[in-house]
Amino acid sequence: MHQELTVTGPDNGSLTSVSWPRLPAIAVLGLVAFASFSGKHSAWLADCLAILLGYTLAQAGLCLSQKTAWFKHASQRWAILALSVVLALFAGLRVEAVFWPALTTGHASWLLPAILLAFILATVLPAAIDLEIRQRTQASLAAEASKHKIERQMLEAKLAALQGQIEPHFLFNTLANTRALIHQDANQAEQMLNHLIAYLRAAMPDMRLTTTTLGQELDRAAAYLQIFQIRLGSRFQFSVQADKDVRACLIPPLAIMSLVENAIKHGIEPQPGEVRIDIHARCEGGTLHVAVRDNGRGFQNELGSGVGLLNVQERLLALFGEQAELRLSPRQTGGVDAELILPARTRAQT
Repeated sequence: MHQELTVTGPDNGSLTSVSWPRLPAIAVLGLVAFASFSGKHSAWLADCLAILLGYTLAQAGLCLSQKTAWFKHASQRWAILALSVVLALFAGLRVEAVFWPALTTGHASWLLPAILLAFILATVLPAAIDLEIRQRTQASLAAEASKHKIERQMLEAKLAALQGQIEPHFLFNTLANTRALIHQDANQAEQMLNHLIAYLRAAMPDMRLTTTTLGQELDRAAAYLQIFQIRLGSRFQFSVQADKDVRACLIPPLAIMSLVENAIKHGIEPQPGEVRIDIHARCEGGTLHVAVRDNGRGFQNELGSGVGLLNVQERLLALFGEQAELRLSPRQTGGVDAELILPARTRAQT
């Protein structure tokens, strides 16, 4: 009478199933054959046959309700199981009446139905309840997985749209700088164009990704600042500092470039005299801090009103929620501190 429960995971989409009562059915057939050929009926044989047949029919009803694809709702499966239990009680009473020995005092009318019902409730009902719990758990997990998949697709679509905004913006500004230099120094313009080609060859494959490493972003920012240094000459200096382990942290692509471009456009270019940009990254308590500092013109009305910073804020919110933020603050010596704060994660942790 042992029954095997098998519940498959939601990844293959199979229905929860139980094993058909083959051994009890064979036992019923064996007892019927024995009683038929021997010609001798006994009370114990009739009782055993009634209980085995009742269990077999109830277990078969459970398998039918679980294995048939038509019964998708729990109410349908429970209705089939209830019908099978009623059929099991009726069949048990009938088979005992057929095989009960003549001239032998029968049981009380309520005894056999009570025994059959108690046996079925003790064997088939727990399995049915367990299967329904697993069915509901599977359905809940599948619904949750589908919800997360849809949310992930929406997030990826949003990030792709935001990324599509920043790439033309970045490329347009870089090419505009190159075009301006052509009229000033053709040789330096050619050198800048070579740097730009090398930069784009390295940067373009990762621009469509949701995240990239801080090290790659810092290398791109350094390359961009080298290009810009050709235009401004010796009056412009920059530095990029980050430890090796910090460079492995993940960050949205072009996030640092947006801060660098904003510093150049609103702080460095309008400021006469010597100017500089310093980029510094560090980790503190599982949090990544990336600071872009300049000694330019400082806060003005148009600061942060362009595509770049708004784009960074939107992507930080989409990727990290309230765990990340962008801070802008004035420096006492002039200029602006722009700081990215986000969870310190590496590819090994994702």
